[in-house]
Amino acid sequence: MNKLRALSRGGGGLVVAVALWATVHYGGTPLRFATALFVGVVGAGLPAAFAWLKGAVRSLRRRFADVDEGFSAEQGSIFVSEGVVDDAVDCLESIRAALGDDERFDEVEREAFDEGPGLSVLHGGFHNSFVRITGAGRVVVTGASEQTSALAALVSESQSLSFERTRDNPFRGTEPVRGAPRAFLGVLVFAVLLVGFNSVGAAAYTADAYNPAERMVLVGIDAQGDVDPGTSGTETRLSKAAFIVDVVDEGSQEVRWVENDTDRVVEQGRQALAVSRDARALLETVRSGSPTADQRDRADRIERRLVEAERSVADALEERADRGDLDETAEIRRVSERLRASGGASA
Repeated sequence: MNKLRALSRGGGGLVVAVALWATVHYGGTPLRFATALFVGVVGAGLPAAFAWLKGAVRSLRRRFADVDEGFSAEQGSIFVSEGVVDDAVDCLESIRAALGDDERFDEVEREAFDEGPGLSVLHGGFHNSFVRITGAGRVVVTGASEQTSALAALVSESQSLSFERTRDNPFRGTEPVRGAPRAFLGVLVFAVLLVGFNSVGAAAYTADAYNPAERMVLVGIDAQGDVDPGTSGTETRLSKAAFIVDVVDEGSQEVRWVENDTDRVVEQGRQALAVSRDARALLETVRSGSPTADQRDRADRIERRLVEAERSVADALEERADRGDLDETAEIRRVSERLRASGGASA
Protein backbone atom coordinates (compact mmCIF):
# COMPACT_ATOMS: atom_id res chain seq x y z
CA MET A 1 0.00 0.00 0.00
CA ASN A 2 1.53 3.36 -1.05
CA LYS A 3 1.94 6.27 1.31
CA LEU A 4 -0.90 8.31 -0.19
CA ARG A 5 -3.36 5.47 0.17
CA ALA A 6 -2.15 4.81 3.71
CA LEU A 7 -2.63 8.48 4.57
CA SER A 8 -6.11 8.65 3.09
CA ARG A 9 -7.42 5.37 4.48
CA GLY A 10 -5.69 5.68 7.85
CA GLY A 11 -6.52 9.36 8.28
CA GLY A 12 -10.06 8.99 6.99
CA GLY A 13 -10.63 6.00 9.23
CA LEU A 14 -9.30 7.95 12.20
CA VAL A 15 -11.64 10.87 11.47
CA VAL A 16 -14.59 8.47 11.31
CA ALA A 17 -13.51 6.78 14.56
CA VAL A 18 -13.11 10.13 16.36
CA ALA A 19 -16.51 11.29 15.08
CA LEU A 20 -18.18 8.10 16.31
CA TRP A 21 -16.47 8.45 19.69
CA ALA A 22 -17.53 12.11 19.91
CA THR A 23 -21.14 11.18 19.11
CA VAL A 24 -21.17 8.91 22.15
CA HIS A 25 -19.06 11.14 24.44
CA TYR A 26 -20.74 14.50 23.85
CA GLY A 27 -24.24 13.21 23.16
CA GLY A 28 -26.92 15.31 21.53
CA THR A 29 -28.46 14.62 18.15
CA PRO A 30 -26.84 11.80 16.11
CA LEU A 31 -26.39 14.30 13.26
CA ARG A 32 -24.16 16.51 15.41
CA PHE A 33 -20.98 14.96 13.99
CA ALA A 34 -22.41 13.89 10.61
CA THR A 35 -20.16 16.35 8.78
CA ALA A 36 -17.04 14.80 10.28
CA LEU A 37 -18.24 11.31 9.38
CA PHE A 38 -18.88 12.36 5.79
CA VAL A 39 -15.51 14.11 5.47
CA GLY A 40 -13.73 11.04 6.89
CA VAL A 41 -15.35 8.77 4.31
CA VAL A 42 -14.49 11.21 1.53
CA GLY A 43 -10.89 11.48 2.69
CA ALA A 44 -10.49 7.70 2.77
CA GLY A 45 -11.82 7.31 -0.76
CA LEU A 46 -10.20 10.26 -2.55
CA PRO A 47 -7.21 8.43 -4.16
CA ALA A 48 -9.43 5.62 -5.45
CA ALA A 49 -11.97 8.13 -6.74
CA PHE A 50 -9.30 10.14 -8.56
CA ALA A 51 -7.82 6.98 -10.09
CA TRP A 52 -11.27 5.90 -11.26
CA LEU A 53 -11.93 9.35 -12.69
CA LYS A 54 -8.61 9.27 -14.52
CA GLY A 55 -9.53 5.93 -16.10
CA ALA A 56 -13.00 7.16 -17.01
CA VAL A 57 -11.63 10.28 -18.71
CA ARG A 58 -9.11 8.20 -20.62
CA SER A 59 -11.83 5.83 -21.75
CA LEU A 60 -14.01 8.71 -22.95
CA ARG A 61 -11.11 10.18 -24.86
CA ARG A 62 -10.58 6.89 -26.66
CA ARG A 63 -14.27 6.67 -27.50
CA PHE A 64 -14.89 10.23 -28.67
CA ALA A 65 -11.54 11.59 -29.92
CA ASP A 66 -11.84 13.30 -33.32
CA VAL A 67 -8.98 11.26 -34.74
CA ASP A 68 -10.73 8.02 -33.93
CA GLU A 69 -12.35 6.77 -37.13
CA GLY A 70 -13.47 3.42 -35.76
CA PHE A 71 -12.11 0.07 -34.70
CA SER A 72 -9.12 -1.45 -36.43
CA ALA A 73 -8.30 -5.15 -36.39
CA GLU A 74 -4.63 -4.37 -37.00
CA GLN A 75 -4.48 -2.37 -33.76
CA GLY A 76 -6.12 -5.14 -31.79
CA SER A 77 -9.67 -6.01 -30.85
CA ILE A 78 -11.29 -6.63 -27.49
CA PHE A 79 -14.66 -8.33 -27.12
CA VAL A 80 -16.26 -8.61 -23.68
CA SER A 81 -19.34 -10.66 -22.94
CA GLU A 82 -22.30 -8.80 -21.50
CA GLY A 83 -23.30 -11.84 -19.47
CA VAL A 84 -21.20 -13.95 -17.09
CA VAL A 85 -20.37 -17.64 -16.79
CA ASP A 86 -20.52 -19.64 -13.56
CA ASP A 87 -17.61 -22.03 -14.13
CA ALA A 88 -14.58 -20.70 -16.00
CA VAL A 89 -12.95 -24.10 -16.60
CA ASP A 90 -16.11 -25.72 -17.97
CA CYS A 91 -16.72 -22.70 -20.19
CA LEU A 92 -13.19 -22.83 -21.63
CA GLU A 93 -13.42 -26.58 -22.30
CA SER A 94 -16.72 -26.08 -24.08
CA ILE A 95 -15.21 -23.32 -26.23
CA ARG A 96 -12.18 -25.50 -26.97
CA ALA A 97 -14.43 -28.32 -28.18
CA ALA A 98 -16.38 -25.94 -30.42
CA LEU A 99 -13.18 -24.52 -31.95
CA GLY A 100 -11.88 -27.99 -32.74
CA ASP A 101 -14.59 -28.45 -35.36
CA ASP A 102 -14.00 -25.13 -37.08
CA GLU A 103 -11.51 -25.17 -39.99
CA ARG A 104 -10.83 -21.43 -39.70
CA PHE A 105 -8.74 -22.05 -36.61
CA ASP A 106 -5.56 -24.10 -36.85
CA GLU A 107 -4.86 -24.99 -33.25
CA VAL A 108 -6.30 -24.40 -29.79
CA GLU A 109 -4.14 -24.70 -26.66
CA ARG A 110 -4.83 -24.28 -23.00
CA GLU A 111 -2.73 -21.48 -21.54
CA ALA A 112 -2.20 -20.01 -18.09
CA PHE A 113 -2.46 -16.21 -17.96
CA ASP A 114 -1.82 -13.90 -15.04
CA GLU A 115 -5.58 -13.55 -14.69
CA GLY A 116 -6.14 -17.34 -14.69
CA PRO A 117 -6.67 -20.14 -17.22
CA GLY A 118 -7.50 -19.37 -20.85
CA LEU A 119 -7.11 -20.45 -24.46
CA SER A 120 -4.62 -19.51 -27.16
CA VAL A 121 -6.12 -19.87 -30.64
CA LEU A 122 -3.75 -20.08 -33.66
CA HIS A 123 -5.12 -19.14 -37.07
CA GLY A 124 -3.71 -18.09 -40.44
CA GLY A 125 -0.49 -19.94 -39.70
CA PHE A 126 0.95 -17.45 -37.20
CA HIS A 127 -1.82 -15.21 -35.81
CA ASN A 128 -3.00 -15.76 -32.26
CA SER A 129 -6.18 -14.76 -30.52
CA PHE A 130 -6.95 -15.39 -26.89
CA VAL A 131 -9.93 -16.32 -24.78
CA ARG A 132 -9.85 -15.42 -21.10
CA ILE A 133 -12.35 -14.94 -18.30
CA THR A 134 -12.38 -12.06 -15.83
CA GLY A 135 -12.72 -12.49 -12.08
CA ALA A 136 -16.34 -11.37 -12.43
CA GLY A 137 -17.04 -14.19 -14.90
CA ARG A 138 -17.09 -12.22 -18.18
CA VAL A 139 -15.60 -13.91 -21.25
CA VAL A 140 -12.97 -11.81 -23.05
CA VAL A 141 -11.75 -12.44 -26.63
CA THR A 142 -8.70 -10.49 -27.77
CA GLY A 143 -6.39 -10.44 -30.78
CA ALA A 144 -4.92 -8.34 -33.61
CA SER A 145 -6.54 -10.07 -36.56
CA GLU A 146 -9.80 -10.01 -38.48
CA GLN A 147 -10.33 -13.61 -37.33
CA THR A 148 -10.67 -12.36 -33.77
CA SER A 149 -14.13 -11.09 -34.65
CA ALA A 150 -15.01 -14.53 -36.06
CA LEU A 151 -13.68 -16.14 -32.90
CA ALA A 152 -15.85 -13.89 -30.76
CA ALA A 153 -18.88 -14.77 -32.90
CA LEU A 154 -18.19 -18.50 -32.50
CA VAL A 155 -17.80 -18.15 -28.70
CA SER A 156 -20.99 -16.11 -28.60
CA GLU A 157 -22.92 -18.80 -30.44
CA SER A 158 -21.50 -21.75 -28.51
CA GLN A 159 -22.00 -20.15 -25.08
CA SER A 160 -25.19 -18.21 -25.82
CA LEU A 161 -23.48 -14.95 -24.87
CA SER A 162 -23.69 -11.52 -26.47
CA PHE A 163 -20.44 -9.59 -26.85
CA GLU A 164 -19.61 -5.89 -26.85
CA ARG A 165 -16.58 -4.59 -28.69
CA THR A 166 -14.57 -2.17 -26.59
CA ARG A 167 -11.25 -0.34 -26.37
CA ASP A 168 -11.00 -0.75 -22.59
CA ASN A 169 -8.94 -3.67 -21.36
CA PRO A 170 -11.10 -5.37 -18.70
CA PHE A 171 -8.00 -6.90 -17.09
CA ARG A 172 -6.21 -3.62 -16.55
CA GLY A 173 -6.85 -2.43 -13.02
CA THR A 174 -7.34 1.17 -12.08
CA GLU A 175 -4.07 3.00 -12.59
CA PRO A 176 -2.79 4.96 -9.59
CA VAL A 177 -2.36 8.72 -9.77
CA ARG A 178 1.26 9.73 -10.37
CA GLY A 179 3.39 12.82 -10.85
CA ALA A 180 2.13 16.34 -10.16
CA PRO A 181 -1.51 15.23 -9.78
CA ARG A 182 -0.37 12.84 -7.06
CA ALA A 183 1.32 15.66 -5.14
CA PHE A 184 -1.78 17.81 -5.50
CA LEU A 185 -3.94 14.91 -4.34
CA GLY A 186 -1.72 14.40 -1.29
CA VAL A 187 -2.19 18.04 -0.26
CA LEU A 188 -5.93 17.76 -0.90
CA VAL A 189 -6.25 14.60 1.21
CA PHE A 190 -4.33 16.23 4.07
CA ALA A 191 -6.54 19.33 3.87
CA VAL A 192 -9.72 17.23 3.84
CA LEU A 193 -8.57 15.31 6.92
CA LEU A 194 -7.85 18.58 8.74
CA VAL A 195 -11.36 19.74 7.88
CA GLY A 196 -12.70 16.49 9.32
CA PHE A 197 -10.85 16.85 12.60
CA ASN A 198 -11.75 20.54 12.86
CA SER A 199 -15.42 19.75 12.30
CA VAL A 200 -15.30 17.39 15.29
CA GLY A 201 -13.90 20.18 17.45
CA ALA A 202 -16.40 22.72 16.12
CA ALA A 203 -19.33 20.41 16.90
CA ALA A 204 -17.99 19.51 20.36
CA TYR A 205 -17.10 23.07 21.43
CA THR A 206 -19.38 25.54 19.68
CA ALA A 207 -18.30 28.72 21.49
CA ASP A 208 -16.65 31.29 19.19
CA ALA A 209 -14.16 32.05 21.96
CA TYR A 210 -12.10 29.01 20.93
CA ASN A 211 -10.15 28.76 17.69
CA PRO A 212 -9.94 25.43 15.76
CA ALA A 213 -6.60 24.46 17.30
CA GLU A 214 -7.86 25.11 20.85
CA ARG A 215 -11.01 23.08 20.19
CA MET A 216 -8.95 20.13 19.01
CA VAL A 217 -6.74 20.28 22.11
CA LEU A 218 -9.86 20.16 24.30
CA VAL A 219 -11.22 17.22 22.30
CA GLY A 220 -7.86 15.50 22.68
CA ILE A 221 -7.96 15.94 26.46
CA ASP A 222 -11.48 14.49 26.53
CA ALA A 223 -10.40 11.55 24.38
CA GLN A 224 -7.38 10.84 26.57
CA GLY A 225 -9.66 10.77 29.59
CA ASP A 226 -11.79 8.09 27.92
CA VAL A 227 -8.95 6.03 26.44
CA ASP A 228 -6.48 6.13 29.35
CA PRO A 229 -7.85 4.11 32.26
CA GLY A 230 -5.41 5.86 34.59
CA THR A 231 -6.93 9.28 33.93
CA SER A 232 -9.97 10.06 36.05
CA GLY A 233 -12.75 12.48 35.20
CA THR A 234 -11.39 14.87 37.82
CA GLU A 235 -7.92 14.84 36.24
CA THR A 236 -9.47 15.45 32.83
CA ARG A 237 -11.37 18.49 34.11
CA LEU A 238 -8.25 19.87 35.79
CA SER A 239 -6.24 19.43 32.59
CA LYS A 240 -8.91 21.23 30.58
CA ALA A 241 -9.10 24.05 33.12
CA ALA A 242 -5.30 24.47 33.06
CA PHE A 243 -5.32 24.63 29.26
CA ILE A 244 -8.18 27.14 29.24
CA VAL A 245 -6.21 29.39 31.61
CA ASP A 246 -3.44 29.44 29.00
CA VAL A 247 -6.05 30.47 26.41
CA VAL A 248 -7.16 33.36 28.64
CA ASP A 249 -3.57 34.44 29.20
CA GLU A 250 -2.86 34.51 25.44
CA GLY A 251 -5.73 36.97 25.13
CA SER A 252 -3.61 39.71 26.65
CA GLN A 253 -1.16 39.45 23.73
CA GLU A 254 -3.97 39.45 21.16
CA VAL A 255 -5.53 42.58 22.67
CA ARG A 256 -2.24 44.44 22.24
CA TRP A 257 -2.03 43.78 18.48
CA VAL A 258 -1.81 47.15 16.77
CA GLU A 259 -3.94 45.98 13.81
CA ASN A 260 -6.99 45.43 16.02
CA ASP A 261 -9.77 48.00 15.85
CA THR A 262 -12.17 48.84 18.68
CA ASP A 263 -14.69 46.10 17.85
CA ARG A 264 -12.00 43.46 17.68
CA VAL A 265 -10.44 44.51 20.99
CA VAL A 266 -13.86 44.42 22.70
CA GLU A 267 -14.56 40.98 21.20
CA GLN A 268 -11.25 39.61 22.46
CA GLY A 269 -12.04 40.86 25.95
CA ARG A 270 -15.48 39.26 25.86
CA GLN A 271 -13.98 35.98 24.65
CA ALA A 272 -11.56 36.05 27.58
CA LEU A 273 -14.57 36.45 29.91
CA ALA A 274 -16.42 33.55 28.30
CA VAL A 275 -13.40 31.26 28.42
CA SER A 276 -12.64 32.13 32.04
CA ARG A 277 -16.22 31.18 32.95
CA ASP A 278 -15.66 27.76 31.39
CA ALA A 279 -12.51 27.30 33.48
CA ARG A 280 -14.32 28.27 36.71
CA ALA A 281 -17.19 25.91 35.90
CA LEU A 282 -14.71 23.04 35.56
CA LEU A 283 -12.99 23.94 38.83
CA GLU A 284 -16.35 24.16 40.59
CA THR A 285 -17.26 20.69 39.32
CA VAL A 286 -13.96 19.33 40.62
CA ARG A 287 -14.48 20.83 44.09
CA SER A 288 -18.08 19.67 44.32
CA GLY A 289 -16.98 16.09 43.81
CA SER A 290 -14.58 14.11 45.95
CA PRO A 291 -11.14 15.40 44.96
CA THR A 292 -7.99 14.24 46.66
CA ALA A 293 -5.82 16.70 48.57
CA ASP A 294 -3.43 16.93 45.61
CA GLN A 295 -6.32 17.61 43.25
CA ARG A 296 -7.67 20.37 45.51
CA ASP A 297 -4.22 21.95 45.64
CA ARG A 298 -3.96 21.77 41.86
CA ALA A 299 -7.38 23.35 41.47
CA ASP A 300 -6.31 26.21 43.75
CA ARG A 301 -3.12 26.76 41.75
CA ILE A 302 -5.07 26.80 38.50
CA GLU A 303 -7.53 29.33 39.88
CA ARG A 304 -4.71 31.63 41.03
CA ARG A 305 -3.26 31.48 37.54
CA LEU A 306 -6.70 32.22 36.12
CA VAL A 307 -7.02 35.38 38.25
CA GLU A 308 -3.61 36.52 37.06
CA ALA A 309 -4.55 35.85 33.44
CA GLU A 310 -7.79 37.81 33.78
CA ARG A 311 -5.93 40.77 35.29
CA SER A 312 -3.37 40.56 32.50
CA VAL A 313 -6.12 40.81 29.87
CA ALA A 314 -7.75 43.66 31.82
CA ASP A 315 -4.41 45.52 31.91
CA ALA A 316 -4.01 45.02 28.16
CA LEU A 317 -7.52 46.37 27.52
CA GLU A 318 -6.84 49.49 29.57
CA GLU A 319 -3.53 50.03 27.80
CA ARG A 320 -5.35 49.96 24.44
CA ALA A 321 -7.99 52.35 25.78
CA ASP A 322 -5.32 54.75 27.06
CA ARG A 323 -3.18 54.58 23.93
CA GLY A 324 -5.48 56.90 22.02
CA ASP A 325 -5.53 55.01 18.73
CA LEU A 326 -9.07 53.64 19.18
CA ASP A 327 -12.47 55.31 19.15
CA GLU A 328 -15.30 54.77 21.65
CA THR A 329 -13.24 53.10 24.37
CA ALA A 330 -15.99 53.06 26.99
CA GLU A 331 -17.00 49.48 26.18
CA ILE A 332 -13.37 48.38 26.36
CA ARG A 333 -13.14 49.77 29.90
CA ARG A 334 -16.40 48.06 30.90
CA VAL A 335 -15.08 44.68 29.75
CA SER A 336 -11.86 45.34 31.66
CA GLU A 337 -13.82 46.08 34.82
CA ARG A 338 -15.82 42.84 34.44
CA LEU A 339 -12.59 40.85 34.14
CA ARG A 340 -11.15 42.44 37.27
CA ALA A 341 -14.41 41.84 39.15
CA SER A 342 -14.42 38.21 38.07
CA GLY A 343 -10.91 37.74 39.34
CA GLY A 344 -11.56 39.73 42.51
CA ALA A 345 -14.57 37.61 43.38
CA SER A 346 -12.38 34.54 43.36
CA ALA A 347 -9.40 36.08 45.09
